[in-house]
Amino acid sequence: MNQAFDSSTRPWTRRIIPILLLLLLAPVATAGERPTIGLALSGGGARGAAHVGVLRVLEGLRIPIDAIAGTSMGAVVGGLYAMGMSPDQIEETIAEIDWTAIFQDEPPREVRRMRRKLDDRTFLMDARPGVKEDERKVTLVPALIQGQRLDLALRRYTLPARAITDFDDLPIPFRAVATDAVTGEAVILGQGDLATSIRASMAVPAAFAPVEIDDRLLIDGGLAMNLPVSVVREMGVDIIIAVDVGGPRRDREEINNVLEMLDQVMGLVTWRNTQEEIAKLGERDILITPPLHREVTAADFNRMLEAIAIGERGAETQRAALATLAMPRTYTADHRQDPGLVDGRMPIIERVRIDNRSRLDDALISARLQIPLGQPLDPDLLERDIERIFDQDNFESVHYQVEKASDGKTELVLTATEKGWGTSYLQGGFELSSASAGNSRFNVGLAYNRVPVNSLNAEWRTFLRAGEEPTLLTEFYQPLDPLERWYLGATAGYISESLNLFDPSISDNPTAKYLVTRVGGSLELGRNIGHWGQIGVTFGRYGGNADLRFGEPEMSDYGFDEAELGITWYMDTLDSANFPRRGHVGTAFALTSRTELGASHDYDQAGASLFGVRSWGDHTLMAGLRLAGTFGGREPAQAYYRLGGFLNLSGFNQLELSGANLGLARAIYLRKLSSGLIDTYAGGSLEVGNTWSSRSDIRFDTLRFGSSLFLGADTFIGPLYLGYGIADGDFDALYLFLGRPWNVRATD
Repeated sequence: MNQAFDSSTRPWTRRIIPILLLLLLAPVATAGERPTIGLALSGGGARGAAHVGVLRVLEGLRIPIDAIAGTSMGAVVGGLYAMGMSPDQIEETIAEIDWTAIFQDEPPREVRRMRRKLDDRTFLMDARPGVKEDERKVTLVPALIQGQRLDLALRRYTLPARAITDFDDLPIPFRAVATDAVTGEAVILGQGDLATSIRASMAVPAAFAPVEIDDRLLIDGGLAMNLPVSVVREMGVDIIIAVDVGGPRRDREEINNVLEMLDQVMGLVTWRNTQEEIAKLGERDILITPPLHREVTAADFNRMLEAIAIGERGAETQRAALATLAMPRTYTADHRQDPGLVDGRMPIIERVRIDNRSRLDDALISARLQIPLGQPLDPDLLERDIERIFDQDNFESVHYQVEKASDGKTELVLTATEKGWGTSYLQGGFELSSASAGNSRFNVGLAYNRVPVNSLNAEWRTFLRAGEEPTLLTEFYQPLDPLERWYLGATAGYISESLNLFDPSISDNPTAKYLVTRVGGSLELGRNIGHWGQIGVTFGRYGGNADLRFGEPEMSDYGFDEAELGITWYMDTLDSANFPRRGHVGTAFALTSRTELGASHDYDQAGASLFGVRSWGDHTLMAGLRLAGTFGGREPAQAYYRLGGFLNLSGFNQLELSGANLGLARAIYLRKLSSGLIDTYAGGSLEVGNTWSSRSDIRFDTLRFGSSLFLGADTFIGPLYLGYGIADGDFDALYLFLGRPWNVRATD
């Protein structure tokens, strides 16, 4: 019986079991039959990092993506994913980027050329309206940030897609959305240079310079279409996954100043067009809104990794709907593993071509490029060289592309574009020091810098100062070679300074005051030492007068002549001129004044100073030593060294102590209180030193001691301090100081 049953049923069993297995294991639909899926990624500044978390969930569910459109930060994440980066690689890229530095155009200060570092000896502001000499008009920059370093970063990470000019040829077809600055219309970028297209999509008006593509001036796509649903629809997909990371609108109580109002206005514009795009989603489409709320704002670029995690949580809330789009475990297609679409290897550079769109000599650019031919491109080396070129301070942008030339060679094309708003510029500034004892100083300055005067980037600066110390000075600076190793400088003009004489044993108030004026000029031949040092030989010839404003009856006006031959050395590696966190600044000098050269007095002087800065967290410690003396002869009063005032023996009046010799040691502590539009600090100092008439007077028991407590702010007009200082002998003073009190040269 059993044998008969087994015999009769075995053929049927053999047929049905394979069929059941095929039904169980077969995918619901083959790759060709499945619905096509597109991603629409919105803009949102730092909040856009949440897109990475969404992508990670989609990959975990094995949801294939057939098209991507992104706006602003959505274009950044979408473009990188479309060209083949995985979510993990994009997250590593976000963590790797210095987001504070990337939103600045200038190279880090410690590697800037010495010519620009020495500008920090003045009190002029960094803000510099341009001047167009041919049109004789003053112009403003088109944006706070030109996007130089941002462009370099985008270009570095899109190098694997350098050969692709049609974005449909990327592993995933891609579109970036920008806005036409003239018409306000959305501009859909589907071909061209990937890095440039992404850069155009995130050109926030006034913050980032617009990008010109095909004669259209493009700005941030969020103004026209922050969530590009309709763009993805036009790419022919069946189902859209839209991710909205736009910021929340502010409540009435949260709009209290002009910046909050501007943020609200921008938010309303993007919110409205986002709602219009969301309304275009169909029943099969899926909307993901990561719960960022106010936890991560558009400006929180230091919290982008948190935004990624929030993006994952947002996608998980739609897991049930997303699971319906998942492919079975047997689906192994992976667009990121197709080596024929993008090339992750660095290109071998066979030739360098310079497209110089400026008045500077090509040699000035080529001398700063050190690209080895026949070797893979080194982005770090190239970006360092580009920063040195951009630091010439004439260029609106310096960027590169890797192209195949007509003869088949791989070319590195470097394009340097001169500033469209004018290479010459104006600078203004204020100088203020006031002590409670009554000694104060206030000046207003304006400078016009004409540059370039010639193809070697010569500069001609004219400086006017009005106030207690009126000055009119013109200065010419001429590099003598393309690398600016050697230079020649010439200065001429009228200079005045207040000379207050004190007797600290009698009063805090000056016992006499002179206005010292000089008319003449100087010549300097010097050598720049890399980006950190400079040495120069100078000859100066001035005629002067010291006009007595008040003083003892036996005092009177007097005239003098100065003829000095000197050598000066500077070193500067500080990362900031206002509130540094690392680096050193040092000076050394020696000069001789001789009647044979035309001077009224014979004397020799020499001195040096060194100041170092170290930081940990929000804490900064500065320490410095300054020594100077007179050797032989007897110098007049206007050649005395001066000391006293805020952070220079605090407790005394500004420059209250004077003498033929000087010594000062000090330590300054800073604690950063807040960051943002204006960085604020609290700190204190300990100082010891004095001035002496002769070296025989230099003894430990003649040292004076000072200390201070202060608040500081890095304002747009310069570093501003409010401090209180005390010194031995019952001296104290309350200070209001605008300037850099710690940055004193040995020759002062």
